[in-house]
Amino acid sequence: MIHRKRGAGLTAKTLGITLMILALIIGATLTMSRSFEQLQEQTQTLATSEMENLMISVRLVQQSESLGSLGARLASADTHSIRRRALIELTDRLNWVSRLTQQLANLSLNTELINQMKTTQGHLQDNIDELNTLVSEHIDGSTTVGLLRQISALSHNNQELAGQLSILAGYFSATMRQQIANQSERLAGDIQSQQQNLLAVCVLVLIFTLLAGLYFELRVVRRILSLQRLVSSPVVNVDKFDARGGDEIASLASTVRSYVQRIQSHEAQMQQAHQEMTYLAEHDALTGLANRRHFQAAARRLLRQGTQSFCVAIGDIDHFKQVNDRFGHAMGDQVLVKLSEQLSAGLRESDTLARFGGEEFAIILPISSLEDGQAVLDKLRHQISLQHLTPDTHTDLTMSFGIALIDNSQMACDASDHQIETLLDAALLAADQALYTAKRKGRNQVVAAAETVYAKAI
Repeated sequence: MIHRKRGAGLTAKTLGITLMILALIIGATLTMSRSFEQLQEQTQTLATSEMENLMISVRLVQQSESLGSLGARLASADTHSIRRRALIELTDRLNWVSRLTQQLANLSLNTELINQMKTTQGHLQDNIDELNTLVSEHIDGSTTVGLLRQISALSHNNQELAGQLSILAGYFSATMRQQIANQSERLAGDIQSQQQNLLAVCVLVLIFTLLAGLYFELRVVRRILSLQRLVSSPVVNVDKFDARGGDEIASLASTVRSYVQRIQSHEAQMQQAHQEMTYLAEHDALTGLANRRHFQAAARRLLRQGTQSFCVAIGDIDHFKQVNDRFGHAMGDQVLVKLSEQLSAGLRESDTLARFGGEEFAIILPISSLEDGQAVLDKLRHQISLQHLTPDTHTDLTMSFGIALIDNSQMACDASDHQIETLLDAALLAADQALYTAKRKGRNQVVAAAETVYAKAI
């Protein structure tokens, strides 16, 4: 009876302390579980809605960038068929831009930027309508100098408006990235706050554990402190979480590990998405080649970094519309991918290959001789003509190229961005005109521009 009383007394005390500790642990577990649920909700919001908004703004940038090249195709159309096709593509792309802009407007973002974009789209639509009328008159036989100048001026204005629209869309993309960064900082602050709460709980558990003696010291306190150190570490290693056993501490460790794994997974997804969008901003989504932005940036670097002359070329697949009409657009896309691989394989690492849109490609050749550049393209053209890129082995694709030489030996060291852009635009225009000469001469050939584009002439 005496031992029973002592046992009962010790049991009551031990049970009382144990119940207090147990209640504290359960309360802490529930509190942390709820806190981590809130963190999970914030992370899911960050990984879904915010990323979706960012994707909308990035798609708007991509759609806006293509308007300039499509406008140039409309301006250079020499038949009503080409003009109508270019007009349809322009109208479809403008409708996409308008819908994406409206989606951004529904998000109640920067109203001033939205209005600027809508105004720019309106100007661009008016210019396209007017350009379509003038090109139609030119195709019908009106070839006055004034008309050609109007077409050229409207085409250049369209490119400027498309560039402005792309810049405005880029502001949205930057804003969304900043919002994601701000929310990530707030999420990190919430995690730090929960770590502090966890530390406070561990201190309380330690105080009660001291009353229970060495057993509670070994079985409770050290495990909680270990969990606290893991969570407080700058780099949390989830493999070190000890979730063995069936008590509340093991459950807590499992819960923390689960949520830390989710947070790390979402962070990795956001980082990967950021890298992919950075890549897509300067690369063509279908072929993986550089896009117009990357191409122009590479050309500007060559113009600024050295005085060595180099060639720019524009290539176009001959009769590519027949491939789409006969085999479908899906097969047409496959042909574009295969052709891009052939073009890349036929060029050097120092050359820059870009897809300007549709079946049009552009190349930078760091070659100071127009004849050498023409020889490289002629070899590349011949290799492509020998490839069977369509399901029908009797249907061989060919390409036509126009090439121009940029002589920047007299480019000033302090040349302005406008001077460099003007020089590059003049070279691309010369290469484009040479391309159309190749088309008129029967296609499947390389034609060099009649004159070298000199920096001193700009």
